[in-house]
Formats: sequence, C-alpha cells, structure tokens
Amino acid sequence: MKKQPDFADLFHKHFGDKPSKVTYVVRQDSNRFHDLIFLESLIHDARLKREQAVIRGTRLSMQIERDCWELDLIERADYAEFYIAQARLTISPVFDIEWRFEHRVEFSPDTELWINDIWLERQAMQENDVVPVVINGFAWQCILTVHEPELKIRLQDLETPYLRSEKKSRTLR
Repeated sequence: MKKQPDFADLFHKHFGDKPSKVTYVVRQDSNRFHDLIFLESLIHDARLKREQAVIRGTRLSMQIERDCWELDLIERADYAEFYIAQARLTISPVFDIEWRFEHRVEFSPDTELWINDIWLERQAMQENDVVPVVINGFAWQCILTVHEPELKIRLQDLETPYLRSEKKSRTLR
C-alpha cells in the first residue's frame, strides 16, 4: 500500500513557516472542492460578529479574526498560542442570506461566532445552478444562496499574522 500524502505537511509547505499575509481564492474549476478544504483549514476557529457580515449588492464580506493554522503553534513554558490575523472572507454572488441559531443558546448581535467549517451543498444543485454555501459554527449556521457557476470565494488577510501575546497597540498593516 502506497503512503498517503501528509496534508498538514503539504499545507505548511505551501504557505511557508514565516508569518505573511495570506490571500486564498477558491478556483471555479474541478479543484473547487479541494480548495474549499484548504479554505476551511485557514478559517477553522475564526471569529466574527454577525454585524461584521455585510452584503453589498450580491457580494458578502465578512470581517474575521483567524487563527493562522498554516503557521506552527508557538509553545511557551506555560501555554501555547497560534498566530492570528484580521482577515476578510468575500463570497459572491449571494442572492440570499439566512442565519440560523439553536434556540437553546443565547445569541445577540455582538456575540462572537466561531467558524467550524464551510461547504458547498452539491446534492442541493438545482436546474438553475442555485446552491447553498453553508458556514457552520457551534449552534449556528449562515446559509448563503449562490449561483454555483459564477461562485467566487476569497480570503484575504488584512495584516501580517502576529502573536496575541506580542500585541501592543497594533494597527492594521
């Protein structure tokens, strides 16, 4: 049996081991679903507030703070930490947006939402190529209705990743 590729090694080699801004675009070809897995790895555990999700026309822009999984975890004597970065997740064309929250959990507009994963519902493909993109978190979902053939998804860091412990009065760079 052949050895399978090491996803984590591939991921780290592609993005490098030094903090630098990431711009990642999900391709519209046969690589789309593989790219979504990479994107999910980049935004897993990212945090946002619902008010930071803004739709203009058919373009949704979400301001997020992401843990930079592409960089190594920094081990300290008494704790470990990830590099973090402010980033923007942009998805278009979005024709509808629906937020769902579990009734047993209390959410307010300024509740910090953590992203678990993102996927494109292939089995929901309709004749007009309108499909849901689901951004999933703990006890919440954001369901976007998109036109699949024209779908564009882009993640762009707004600053160079840094360690929270080294944050002084930083401004976006």
